[in-house]
Parts: sequence; structure tokens; C-alpha cells
Amino acid sequence: MEAPLFKINPDRNKPWNDLPDLPIHPNLYRTVDIMEQLGNTKSALGRLHGRSVAIPNQGILINTISLQEAKASSEIENIFTTDDELYQAYSEEGEDVHVKGAPKEVLRYREALWEGHRYLMAQGQFDQDYFIRLYRIIKQTNDGLRPPSAHIYIKQGGTGPNAGTAIYTPPRDKGIIEQKLQNLTDFVNDDEKYPIDPLIKMAIAHYQFEVIHPFRDGNGRAGRIFNINILTQKGLLDLPILFLSRYIINHKSEYYSLLAGVTQRGLWERWILYMLKAVETTANLTFNKVNDILAAKEGMMKAITDETKIRKPEQLVQMIFTQPLTKVSHLTDAKIYAEGTARNYLNQLCDLSILEKRTISGHHYYLNMELYRILSE
Repeated sequence: MEAPLFKINPDRNKPWNDLPDLPIHPNLYRTVDIMEQLGNTKSALGRLHGRSVAIPNQGILINTISLQEAKASSEIENIFTTDDELYQAYSEEGEDVHVKGAPKEVLRYREALWEGHRYLMAQGQFDQDYFIRLYRIIKQTNDGLRPPSAHIYIKQGGTGPNAGTAIYTPPRDKGIIEQKLQNLTDFVNDDEKYPIDPLIKMAIAHYQFEVIHPFRDGNGRAGRIFNINILTQKGLLDLPILFLSRYIINHKSEYYSLLAGVTQRGLWERWILYMLKAVETTANLTFNKVNDILAAKEGMMKAITDETKIRKPEQLVQMIFTQPLTKVSHLTDAKIYAEGTARNYLNQLCDLSILEKRTISGHHYYLNMELYRILSE
């Protein structure tokens, strides 16, 4: 009898210490359907890359798109916040304000996403420290890889911390997580030894990270950051601005079902097709959002120059599009205007129905209604 191309997990109740090392057999991903989808995905991602590179000041993408990615990824882990709560928390970032609850969790994800990007820009490749940095930011802990004494089970169904049925038990033994992570990072980093298209490599690597499950908690969020950081590290994007978690939150049950399908039945093709489709769909979504944001920015610029005598309108509009909620202090801290001038100009834009003034807990905020609408769609 011919040996299977992928050795599945034989017992969901025991640690999968025999999780196969990468790479997987080429026949598992060299299929007609995968190659066809790969072409569509590369086309969509290339279009987004070209559009984002052409933008003179990418601050609007850096803040707005990555904030929505952070929100969607956190929702996958049942961490929910409203747009209003999130934007208010983000507008206070860097000030002496104590942000609590779900908005704080989302901002941690965004911070980890950018820390991963900066780390790879400096180091050039993935390693164990990269993952630990993400985890520590996401969970606000000094903890590291889970020790063999931490008995982790992935469960489904039931309520409460000990309820549900075990559907998977990740590897657990002395040194095994370190060995599996080393194999994973070698696979992603070494394109000469493992000459696989980076998008297929991303899909395979994401699965492998999730089943290694190297931390006590936060593995899902770290794994989704890993996806986007792979795309930037491989040069498919300049910045981590892909709204990838939107697709996963909209197809959440399929995401978990297909992960289990690889583990229990070796169904790699379905998993890889899912991830490629996710990148294609969200690349198109992000491309459209970028265009909508730029069009709204140009429209605001025209309205200000046609209907007001506001000085330095370019800097004002740039700041207003950096995040949905603007405060007077944002403009004064950036040394664009004095406090009185900043307040006067923002109020003028409210009179023109360009901005909406909101008072929250005694503080004044100015909502960019067009940006808010675009990001919420």
C-alpha cells in the first residue's frame, strides 16, 4: 500500500509530537485549482501593492487599514469593540489616558503587527524571538513559549473553562516546540532550499504555526500577524496594510473546519485554496478602500480651498485622514497650528458638514464622517 503524502494526527487527545516537519509533499499543492487561484491572488495583490506604493504619504493607510485589521482579527477571538470605542481609544494613544477592555486588546494587536514589521525590516528574517515579541505585546506578559508542563487542549463545544470536547492536542515535550518553530522559520526564510511561491508558503506556514500552538494563549492573533508579515517580508506588500482578517471573520467556521481538515484528513488543497481566496478577496477590498479614502481626501481638499481661507490645508487634511477622530491636540502636537487656530479651523469644517463635533466624557473630538463611513463598510 502506498504511503500517504501527509501523515495525519492519529489521536486528538494526545500531543501531536509527530507533527510532520515542513516542507509538505509538492503534490499536495501543485494542483490545477491551486495554480489557477494563485494567479488570481497574485494579480489582486500586485494591484494593491502598486496602488499603495504610488501614494505620496502612506500615513493614512498605515493607521486606518491596520486598525481595521486589528479589530477584525480580535473579533475572531471574540474580543468585540465598536468603531466609536476603538477610534476614541486610538485618538488618545500616547497620552496619559488609561484605555481599558476590548479597545486596549485591539490596539495591542495593531502594535504587535507593526512591531513584527519593524523587526523583520531590521533582522531580515523570522526567528523564535519574532514570535515571542508578538505574543508578549498581544498578551502584555513576560512569558515565552509554553513549557511541557502546560497541558493545552483545543476544545470545541460546551461552556466554561473545562467544558467541551478535545479536537486537537498540540505538541508537548522538552524542546519540541523550539524544534518545530526552527523548522517553520527555516521553511519560510530559505527560498533557495524551499523554492515555493510565497503565497503558498504563507498558507502552509500559517497552518503549521497554529498546530504548533507555541504559546498558552494568543496563538490565533500571532498567526494572523505572521500571515501579513510574510507578505511584506517577501516583497508582495510594502506595508502590512492587508485587511486579511475581514475574510476570516466572515468565513470563521470554514477557517477552523479547514484547519482541522488538514490535521485529521490531510486535506491541504482545500486549506491552501481558502487562504489564497482570502488574500485575493481582501486585496481587492483593501484596494477599493484605498481608492475611496484618496477620493474622499481630494474632495475634502477641494472643499477647503474653494470655501475657506484656511492656511496649510494640505497638512490639515493629511492629519484629519490619519485617523477618524481628530483632536485639537493632534494639530498642536504636530506643530501645524496654535491651539486657537486649530480649534477655529476644525469648527469651520463642522460648519461645512465636513466634520462632526462630538463631546465624549467632556472632551471634544472631530469625526471625519467620510473616512468613518469608508472604514465601516
